[in-house]
Formats: sequence, C-alpha cells, structure tokens
Amino acid sequence: MRWDFKGWLGLQLLAVVLLFTWWQGYWLNLDEAIFWWFNRRLVTIPGFAELVAFLNQRWIDGAVALLMALFVFHHARLVSGRERSRTVCLLLIMAGCFSLQAAAGKALPVERPSPTLVYEQAERVTQLVPELTSKDASGNAFPSDHGIGFATFMLFAIYRFPRRYLYIVVPLVLALAMPRLMSGAHWFTDFICGSVPLALFTAAWLFHTPLANWLTDILAGLVEKLWRRWRPQR
Repeated sequence: MRWDFKGWLGLQLLAVVLLFTWWQGYWLNLDEAIFWWFNRRLVTIPGFAELVAFLNQRWIDGAVALLMALFVFHHARLVSGRERSRTVCLLLIMAGCFSLQAAAGKALPVERPSPTLVYEQAERVTQLVPELTSKDASGNAFPSDHGIGFATFMLFAIYRFPRRYLYIVVPLVLALAMPRLMSGAHWFTDFICGSVPLALFTAAWLFHTPLANWLTDILAGLVEKLWRRWRPQR
C-alpha cells in the first residue's frame, strides 16, 4: 500500500479538532446534560440502577474482550492460506496499539475526575446496588481506556473486515461503551474527545501508510515459520 496523504492528514486533523474543542470547553454543557440525564434515571426508573451496576462489573469487560477476539477468529476461519495468518496477526497488532494508546493517554497532562466525584449530590450505583462490585468513578477519567479499546476495535473492523460486518460491530461497540457513561464513571467526552482522537491518530499511521501491511507481513512470516518448526511430524 502507498501513502494516502489526504486520509492520513484528514484523520489527524479531526483528532486535533476534537481535542482542541474539548480543551476550550465547548463540550462542557453537553457533558453535563448527558451525565445528569442518566444519573437521574438511576433512581426514577425501576431496575435501571441494577442493570447499570451489572453491566459495569469487571468480568463483563473480560467477556467483551473475549467476544472481540472470537469475532476476529471467526473471520480468520472463513479465509484461507496466508490471509488467515494475516488476520490473526491483526489481533496482535490491535492489542499492541491498545497498549500504546493507553500509555499515551496516561501521559497526557490532564487530570479529570469522573462526574460522580465532581458532583457530591450525584447518585452512585455502588451505593444504590452495594451487593454488586461495579465501577462508577475514576480519579482520572480522561481519556477512557475502555473507550480506547472499543474505538481501536471498531477502526480495525472498518479498515480490515468485510463491510457487512460493520452492521454488527458498530452497534455492538456503541452499546458496550454505554455502561461507563450510564454509571457516571466517565464523561461523554472522555470517549469522543479522548479515546477517539487516539484511535484516529493510530488509524492514520496504520491504514493510510504502508505500516499496517508491513507489520502484518512480518508477523505472519514469523507465525508461519514457528508453525512449520513446531508442527507435529506425521
């Protein structure tokens, strides 16, 4: 693949615009409105607090990560030959990208607590549903690691999986990202202006330059060599 300069520049400009407008405070009113909309419903809608608490348990995160991995392996099963190796290697690249983005997010000179910590009067699912160990607060919520994982997976799906898969992946990712927002563990912009820009920077360098193909070819070659070396002799 050759350099796609327009796509490369466009994604990075979009990421910069999202970060800049957040830094200037243009999203603050929307952040507050979304938080309070969900927070009030924790006590006004029967069963809503229990649902939010259930969805914000740690084991749910593990189940979601497993679901994403299974999605990649399902696609790998449908292809053959070297393309199968390349598809599996995408999972390794995806994991590496998540780690790098999470580290970059922590390095940002920003400390932003969750809305449940900002507003003392906010309802908290850990108090409303104490029998479940869930997450409803973070001392440094920007950007969302949760959101970085989802945004990265969705971008890989957009660029590397058949278009028909997106009808499943995009709604699924959006739905799975909602629990942290509903519990007040994160602001809306922790995802849109924090996680998404990091994923956009990554997509610009991976998919609008030869980098992704180069990394995939190297990893696929190593996997094939290891498989030939350790394959059981018949």
